[in-house]
Amino acid sequence: MKKTLVLIVLTSLALTGWCDNNAYIKLNDKNNKHPRIESVTFPGNADTREMYNSIYGHGAVIENPWVAFRVYMDNRQSLDLYVKQSPQLELDVTGFYTTPQQLEEGYGCDVLWAGQSIGAGSFRGYQGQPVTIDTVASRTQRVLSNSSVEVADKDWIFNGHPIQMSQRYSMLPDSRDLTVEIQLEGYQPDDLFATGIQKLETDNIGFIQPDGLAASWGSNVPDKKHPELIEQVGLAIEVNQDNIVEAKEDDLNYLFILKPDKDGKITYKIISCGDREKDGFKDAESWLSYIKSNYQKNNNK
Repeated sequence: MKKTLVLIVLTSLALTGWCDNNAYIKLNDKNNKHPRIESVTFPGNADTREMYNSIYGHGAVIENPWVAFRVYMDNRQSLDLYVKQSPQLELDVTGFYTTPQQLEEGYGCDVLWAGQSIGAGSFRGYQGQPVTIDTVASRTQRVLSNSSVEVADKDWIFNGHPIQMSQRYSMLPDSRDLTVEIQLEGYQPDDLFATGIQKLETDNIGFIQPDGLAASWGSNVPDKKHPELIEQVGLAIEVNQDNIVEAKEDDLNYLFILKPDKDGKITYKIISCGDREKDGFKDAESWLSYIKSNYQKNNNK
């Protein structure tokens, strides 16, 4: 029987009151206590489903009063989205698994079904299509602060050679943006990478621009066990123009093909919303208009 070794560092990061951001990793323990930890490292030969299911919420979580994201602890390392009904920190209560009673009480919930898509700005290798981070020496997730988490992949074998990769995800309390910083070492000149946003499952409306902006709006069913819970979601991404090789779309995604800059960095930010927000965006027209005008304003400074 294969034995899996896991390195865990305990922490006391539990919130003692209101703060503007919250980030955590919690264990999925048999007593349902879900203790917070500072970091977790799995060896590269660990079973993907074991990693995924050993963490409560399936990975590191980061939230501000508007939205929350989780980063899956597996070879996908996908980003999943949670939208609030009212501005507050609430993931320590719902844990991404909002009950019907909590929904009635005004809590938010998981709003996105990514499937085989790139989701909300997940990072991938690119080999004619996006590919996941399958072969590594180890995978680590760690909490850096209440507003930042990091994913580290040691010796990611990509195009036949090892790459050292870290992915840092950060949020401010007064913005719905998630800032992503990818740091790569050991990559080769021909190596390509990818990110983007998905086309929503139903009634998708969106666009992609070669200068680094893409956005989408549509509806989907995030929990297939509850097909009656239909969520309308808005996604957008702004990619550093220095990183862009190509902008394209396929059946599932609006994609940017990327290369690191001279310092080995790839940077972008993800903007998101859902019509679940009481005072938020309610249709494609208002969401896409906001994204375009905000992008134009920021880039004309």
